[in-house]
Amino acid sequence: MKLKPVSRLAFILTLATAFFLMAMEAPVFAEKTYHIKFNYAGPKSPPSMHPLSQSIGLLAQKLEENSGGRFKVDVYWGASLYKDDHTQYSALRSNVIQMAEVSGGRLGGEIPETFLMEFPFAFSDMNHVYRFLDGEGLKLFEPLYAKRGYKLVGFWPYGFQNFVNSKGFLAKPADFVGVKLRIRPSKIVASQMEALGASAQVVPYMETYMALQLGTVNGAECPLAVIQAVKWHETGDYITISRHSLLFAAILVNPKFYDGLPADLQEIFNKTFEEVTKAEHQIQEEVEYKMPWIMMSERPSLQFKWLTEKERDVLKEKVKPVWTEYGKSIPQDFYDALENTRSK
Repeated sequence: MKLKPVSRLAFILTLATAFFLMAMEAPVFAEKTYHIKFNYAGPKSPPSMHPLSQSIGLLAQKLEENSGGRFKVDVYWGASLYKDDHTQYSALRSNVIQMAEVSGGRLGGEIPETFLMEFPFAFSDMNHVYRFLDGEGLKLFEPLYAKRGYKLVGFWPYGFQNFVNSKGFLAKPADFVGVKLRIRPSKIVASQMEALGASAQVVPYMETYMALQLGTVNGAECPLAVIQAVKWHETGDYITISRHSLLFAAILVNPKFYDGLPADLQEIFNKTFEEVTKAEHQIQEEVEYKMPWIMMSERPSLQFKWLTEKERDVLKEKVKPVWTEYGKSIPQDFYDALENTRSK
């Protein structure tokens, strides 16, 4: 049957309308969004200048930007989901949360090799720290974390630990005698303080400010940025820049979550983490450099003493028994990596 011109036009318009309506009703397949719940015990930045807080905030921002919104990252500041303890580790292994920061050697019960990084005077300087944590050390630790249900993506240093004290500077062994120092729950740290001549007192992190104020303890150890963030410098006028041990964080991801990412998102994740790791190191050093002047502006009575290498060597000699007591369970290749990356 031959259609008349008007009928042909009506047919074409009807057909076009039908296709348009079908297209409108068809489902739109948007790219999947991958949500990351990141549990972190530290304070939010800003206002905190804490290097890890700044870096975790930057990581969340960059993951969302670099993925074009395919990553959605929610950071739970101040351990608002879980404390940095077994509850957090269980949630991470179960994929209830997808990322977490584990500070210091808190997983030492599961991975005793992490204690090496807490040993007194293990690192020469921050360049030594970076070479070890980002290179040989990271390669050695990755399979150990994997065996226990975590994907280790990297280590971020808080910085070297120093002493804040109300009784005076802690520069030589005699200065430690009679001093009560707050420590976190750690047999290694307790042995270190006792080897120096101090009395080690375990006090929960959130209770330390009050313990310092009341004189229950005379001092504590932490990187400068942490001391300032939690206002411990308000309780004692003497800060000794001893750089006697490292406080670090392991940044962990749930393996099932990571392995389930499309290949392109895995690459974006890896490159973003590498980018932010470099930024973290720079942030950490800038904060460390500025912090004494920031703290003195907040507390004019505050005094600082930077230990010489000779003074540090004397203290290092005093804590040698700690290495002997706790170093036996650590494989030799970890010590070799520590020495291979040491600053010449």
